[in-house]
Amino acid sequence: MKLAQRRRNIQRPSVLTVAAALLASLPAQAVITTTGAIGGGSMLGPGDTQLPTVSVRVGDAAAGSLLMDAGSFMQLAKLSFGTGGTGNGVATLTGASTRLELLGNGTGSQTQRLIVGDFGTGQVTVSGGALLKSTQVAACLVQFHYCDSFVGGAAGDVATLTVTGSASNVDIANALFIGHPGLATQALNGYVYGVAGATVQANVNVLAGAVLRTDRAQVGTRQWDNASTGFEKSVNNVTVAGTGSLWRVTGGQGWDGVTGATITQAAGVSVALDRYSVSNIDIRDGGELRIEGLSGVFNFVNLSNGGRSDMSVRGANSALTFTGDAAVLHVGRSLGSALLSVTQGAQVNGAWYTAVGRDGSLGELLIDGVGSRLRADGTASAAASGSQQNSVLDIGTNGTGTATVSNGGRIELVAAGKGDFALQLSVGRGAASSGTLNIRGAGSVVQLTQPSVLAGGGPGEAFNPLVRIGREGSGQLNITAGGKLLLEGNAVSTLADSRGTSVYIGGSSDTVNGGKGIALVSGLGSEIRLSGSDGYIGVGHGPQSSGQLTVADQASVSSIGMNVGRSGGVGVLKVDNASLNFAGQQTGGSISGAFLSIGRSGGIGVADFSGGSVVTLNNLGSAGASLNLGGTSVGPLGEGSLTLSGASRVNVVAAPGLAAVTVGRDGSGFLRLKGASTVDVGDGNFYVGRLAGSDGTVIATEASVINAGWVGVGRNKTATGDSDGGTATMVLNGAMLNADTVVIGSNGFLGGTLGSIRANQIVNYGIFSPGSSPGRFNIDGNFTAGAGSRLILEVQADGLGGFLTDQVVFKSGATLDLSAMQVEFRFLGNTDPSAFLASGGFDVDTFLSAQDASGGLQALGDAAYSGVNFSARAEGYSISNFSYSAAAGANFTAAAVPEPGSWALMLAGGVALGFRRRRAR
Repeated sequence: MKLAQRRRNIQRPSVLTVAAALLASLPAQAVITTTGAIGGGSMLGPGDTQLPTVSVRVGDAAAGSLLMDAGSFMQLAKLSFGTGGTGNGVATLTGASTRLELLGNGTGSQTQRLIVGDFGTGQVTVSGGALLKSTQVAACLVQFHYCDSFVGGAAGDVATLTVTGSASNVDIANALFIGHPGLATQALNGYVYGVAGATVQANVNVLAGAVLRTDRAQVGTRQWDNASTGFEKSVNNVTVAGTGSLWRVTGGQGWDGVTGATITQAAGVSVALDRYSVSNIDIRDGGELRIEGLSGVFNFVNLSNGGRSDMSVRGANSALTFTGDAAVLHVGRSLGSALLSVTQGAQVNGAWYTAVGRDGSLGELLIDGVGSRLRADGTASAAASGSQQNSVLDIGTNGTGTATVSNGGRIELVAAGKGDFALQLSVGRGAASSGTLNIRGAGSVVQLTQPSVLAGGGPGEAFNPLVRIGREGSGQLNITAGGKLLLEGNAVSTLADSRGTSVYIGGSSDTVNGGKGIALVSGLGSEIRLSGSDGYIGVGHGPQSSGQLTVADQASVSSIGMNVGRSGGVGVLKVDNASLNFAGQQTGGSISGAFLSIGRSGGIGVADFSGGSVVTLNNLGSAGASLNLGGTSVGPLGEGSLTLSGASRVNVVAAPGLAAVTVGRDGSGFLRLKGASTVDVGDGNFYVGRLAGSDGTVIATEASVINAGWVGVGRNKTATGDSDGGTATMVLNGAMLNADTVVIGSNGFLGGTLGSIRANQIVNYGIFSPGSSPGRFNIDGNFTAGAGSRLILEVQADGLGGFLTDQVVFKSGATLDLSAMQVEFRFLGNTDPSAFLASGGFDVDTFLSAQDASGGLQALGDAAYSGVNFSARAEGYSISNFSYSAAAGANFTAAAVPEPGSWALMLAGGVALGFRRRRAR
């Protein structure tokens, strides 16, 4: 062959080569391929197929497959995979523009549209940009026309639907049922469907940027077939994973099963509707389940209506999202059990009403990790719920619920505007409820935020947020290791339209029976903080309610005020190495300044401050600041008790004269200070037994201190002076009372051992009893004995032949007016008054003296006792003909009183003697 010819041979392509090149340059040919057992589908493929009235079974009682590729198109009425009890049907839809439409009318042979696992094994995969669509048609809106789709239709099925890859779509009109343990028998139904007592296993996967859209869905359906034994089960798994992967639930039109009318049906997913259903939903790696709610209806995710469900939302950009009207999230409903965990930066957004553990169910919510969040900022329209409402979170509402926010997670309830009710969170809502909320770890926050919608307030202003722990049931709140509960009530509160920002622990109503609430705030950085308008905390608020709040280990609680035990409730407050901060002034209602009231409105309150705790009440406004035990001006009566120990402090700070501490206003109050503790009212008033009918007691020991401007012990300060109050006792044992003025009312008692009073003026109308079997009392200030006042001076034999006596030591230079005073010498135990007289100690200078500048003691002088009336009594002796004067001393007769046992022996002897005499007669 010549070279030229060789060249021609090399340069000239063959016919086959040209044909291959032309084929490669043409678009791919649409392909529909079937293999194996295909029922009713002999006319399928190989090209585009339109059979809108034909029902096809892939894997009809045997193995069969369907492949749609390369942009192929097919229309059918109905498509089933795996039928007849032994069928195994597999389908793959792949390639951009590949499209399968199902158009059945929902009745007869076209009942249901898509069934993956129709009494057999089914598997359908949609990928590469393909579309599987169940199109809505008018016939589906006619009564008893069922156009739904199933993944796992019969007990014993194994079924999987997977949609994967960007632009891949499955679009399901009407409802998608995932895992239905269907059963029919020859005897009851005339045909056999499913295996009695068997388990359906159903899986739906939305992966790698694909989209699944449904009107609504059920995952783990109830057993509605009349042949069901009640023991058929379902195990169901739904996975939405990968960036852009999305399950959209949009709602739509349907017919009312009662009236047959066409209605708007909600966008909703119900999970585990049967007690033998176990369902798992995993949203991860950027996947999203989105409930696109319709207006005027409740749109929802219900986890567990009788069965068990677990939903996990995990990873950054992974989300459960609600849009639209009245979005409801139930974690546990109707005797089921459910867990919703939101972790690794995932989010739940847009809910209006969230319930964890409702209607006999067991629910658990976990929000864990930095960036993980449940944000409830949805609303409900009046058309949907009967009124305009902002978001609500219930943890345990006639069921048992637990919510945990940890490691930097957050729950946020945010109001979009004004609702007809307050933004609210309840833990243990109904009477049959049990709820627990745990907030633990730095950065872990539960926050409720209400903005103002009307500058200056008024009827159109929003309502501020509300938290209730044990509203009518049992509720527990645990805030630890830096966790926070924050309420921001920015709606403006006015006299005519008050807007309170409130936390209730045990009950919440002055008239409706309340529940039991327990709250713990512990650890550095842990806190409850109320900011904005009219902050209020109630502990044991309402009839039959009980509440307990413990604040410990450097934690803090802040508000404008707190009631402990109100309106028939019982409240307990414990503060240990922690702080309470009450600041500001309410602008609505009673316009109270910073306050802590323990036992008011007939309630019972008990409080204990220990371990160096600091409680501050601070308000420089017109309403002042106050600590109240046993009744308030707007909440009369009640029993209140407070103990301070371990160098703890109560500081009441207010404008001049507007700070107050009241121990028994018109109820009963008890205040105990020990371990160098302090109550400081500045220049304000300190009342013990303030009003008639009240009962107040103060016992201060161990270097404790009370600082005040005016002190009334059984005395009330009035606009023109002061007047008698109730029954009051103040005991200072090794403690100090600092004041400008101290007044002891006619029903008041002041005493103690090694106690001290430093005041400009002390006036006694009641009983002054220095010592405590006996002891010394120091008075630094001018002293006046008012009409009817009594001074009790005790004498006790020391058992060594000597005597111990009370001592009152007045500061040198003080003005003393004792003229109206009655002095009673009181001999304790078996102390012999005659022996004391014989000892030479029965001298008024033994009991009363003045301290000079160098600390020495000197007599007051006889003139100081002019007009004083003296008396004496003894426990073991009868004293008669008693007289005493400062100059002449004592004169009396004392006779020992027989012991009670001696009287009994004498009486017994008399009885025996009488009996012998009767026998002799």
